[in-house]
Amino acid sequence: MKNQKTLRQGSKQRGASMILVLIVLAMAALCGLIGIKVYPIYFEHWQLQSVVKSFEEEPELSKLGLSEIKRRFSTRMQTNNIRDIDFREAVSITEQDAVLSIVVEYESRVNVYKNMDAVIVFDETTEIDL
Repeated sequence: MKNQKTLRQGSKQRGASMILVLIVLAMAALCGLIGIKVYPIYFEHWQLQSVVKSFEEEPELSKLGLSEIKRRFSTRMQTNNIRDIDFREAVSITEQDAVLSIVVEYESRVNVYKNMDAVIVFDETTEIDL
């Protein structure tokens, strides 16, 4: 009797099944794939944010004309190797009442797998007192 009871207790499975482990691994692989595909888009946006921040810290900004500010912004984008964002379509720089407004508005699309795409929309406005 004691021997049968021991066998029953030992035959109970403990832990995750093979199907559950495969599902978890597939989900982790999908998250990793999306992360690898999307990271360059966010990295380029962080570079663009650093260009905008450099204008916030520029001391002689009030002495520059609007066309010179746009030219410098475009040059800094090239210097920071921002190639996939078109300056004319994504960035709007205006000056009104001694306030410089920089609007960055664009979307990026990346193919994740076959016919699945990820679309990331960026929309930020920065105002700098001149």
